[in-house]
Amino acid sequence: MTERNRLARELRDAGRKDEAAAVAALRKPPPVVLAANRAARSRPQVAKDAARAANRAKKKLGLDPEARKALDDAFKLLEDVALAFLGGTKKPSDANRRRLHDLFQNVVADDDALAALTRGVLTEEPDPAGFAAYTGVSLMPRTASAKSETRAREAAEKKRQERERALRAEVATAEERLETSIDAEEKAARDRALAERELEAARQRLQRLE
Repeated sequence: MTERNRLARELRDAGRKDEAAAVAALRKPPPVVLAANRAARSRPQVAKDAARAANRAKKKLGLDPEARKALDDAFKLLEDVALAFLGGTKKPSDANRRRLHDLFQNVVADDDALAALTRGVLTEEPDPAGFAAYTGVSLMPRTASAKSETRAREAAEKKRQERERALRAEVATAEERLETSIDAEEKAARDRALAERELEAARQRLQRLE
């Protein structure tokens, strides 16, 4: 089942029929968009926190340190989760990493895209513009020296890699559990069908004896 159909089914099950119909009619989004949507749906509170922080930061033109840090932290976590979904059991390409990073950076400038990402129904990669170009996702203050910034980037990259490995393992475990569950459901269905046939045969034999 495609990601689009799965999302449409989730929306229908949640009673959001109009949104489900809209999603079902859409063309298949790029893999980076699907990964970002899955990250937002798997971490809904983080996605909401990111949206709130983005709106606060935009109102203050990026000059609210707390909002900037909250936005940076929330989007960084979502990006790490999305990377794990994007790569699955393999490492995503550098090009897809950049596209995913740019997606989270550029979505800040587009209110509609930000709202869609928060719900996990983004359909395309937003264009770079305005506020996102001014702030970027990495909203840390620019007061540190170049050497300190290099060390900070290296430490952040190391931490990101550790989180990515942990998230990749989480994804693999979840996929294995899902596969096991599906196998169990299929076996249960076969066992039930067999039991129903045996029951019907037994009833027929009983009727003939009567």
